[in-house]
Amino acid sequence: MDLSGEPLGNSPAMRAVLEKVGRLTKLQSGGRRLPPILIQGETGTGKGFIAELIHRKGQRAAGPFVPVNCAAIPEQLQEAEMFGFERGAFTDAKQAKPGLFQAAHTGTIFLDEVGLLSEAFQAKLLKVIEERSVRRLGSTRNEPVDVSIITATNLDLAEHTRKGKFREDLYHRLAVLTLWLPLLRERGDDVILLAEHFLARTCRDYGVLAKSFAPDARAALLANPWDGNIRELSNVIERIVLLSDDPVITARMIGRSDAPTAPASAPLASPPLPTPAGDDLHPAHLYQALVTSKWNVSRAAALLEISRNRLRYWMEQYSLRRGMTPPPPPESPIRAAVPETAAAAESPAAAATGPARLRHRRRGSPAITHMRGSTTRTPRVSPIHHETQFVSRSGSGTAPSANRPPNDNVALVRQQIGDRLRKRHRSRPLSRGAG
Repeated sequence: MDLSGEPLGNSPAMRAVLEKVGRLTKLQSGGRRLPPILIQGETGTGKGFIAELIHRKGQRAAGPFVPVNCAAIPEQLQEAEMFGFERGAFTDAKQAKPGLFQAAHTGTIFLDEVGLLSEAFQAKLLKVIEERSVRRLGSTRNEPVDVSIITATNLDLAEHTRKGKFREDLYHRLAVLTLWLPLLRERGDDVILLAEHFLARTCRDYGVLAKSFAPDARAALLANPWDGNIRELSNVIERIVLLSDDPVITARMIGRSDAPTAPASAPLASPPLPTPAGDDLHPAHLYQALVTSKWNVSRAAALLEISRNRLRYWMEQYSLRRGMTPPPPPESPIRAAVPETAAAAESPAAAATGPARLRHRRRGSPAITHMRGSTTRTPRVSPIHHETQFVSRSGSGTAPSANRPPNDNVALVRQQIGDRLRKRHRSRPLSRGAG
């Protein structure tokens, strides 16, 4: 966010921030570094600009200013990018490389989105702040670094610390000095001042004739909530300059026709935090997280407790985009209807009245019935060769009759088998040696 080097704003909230910045820059003498500074505020409030202003107005202006977007560095590469690595530390590490902390030696390193750092790297960053030295990946010695550390986040880092999502000891190290940047809608006439600045700069950059704001446009600028703060205001002015040839900007041009409109019955209170997508990846939960985070992918991923790449994947799958119709909320889970065969297997009464089927099997090969992906073996009842056995559809053994309980039916089958054995034994002729 380029504000041409000087802060713009006369509101009391912004003047208080600039007074703190001026006091901090005066305390630097002889190139001494300031303690870590934490800048907090919503997306687009100018955190990066304030960090660069502190560096440029301080005694370390001659040193490098190294901005780092922590959310853009994969977790596996955070240590190598921040602290550097030695040759052969990992595959394709053909030569040593200094880290970003060493690149900012005698200057300032700005860690944006510090709240999204992994827990493992938070412990290593704490050690670097305490010892003022870094150890490259694959190295056995520490190298001293002299840097001023400025961090920024759009999250409530104190709340994240209480929830255990951010190390408490690291938070106290980074928040020695804290600056809270106000929202654009809380800065009053600063909106007009910033809009005129962006309008003049954009016309100059694109070689367009100078434009001005109509009175109704100024009223629209003040009435707009500007959820995206200064960044949104800059984008709106740039779009108007590129798409309109009128020399005077009206309120109709400033109207955000592409912004999503809330339903008339929607409450004014902020929506509750969405259900973590690790348990439910319904598009309504993803959309709610994106709206809550002002469509900031990094912040929405943190709310859902998933990675940014996974969130982007689901955004593409569900075609989630700003200005779309909100997806319907998830319906309550409804139990699927149980098939008749499965219901018969679960209900003893249904098993008793259900139709049975005959199965012939050879001796020594127990019958196997498949039901719901599980295999149950029918107990052997008769040792007779090629004996007929009744197997119900539920796979629960012999099929009982409709008017008898299961135990009586088993006894009846055994009695029938015994009668057949005795009948066969009586009909067998006597051996020659008998009598």
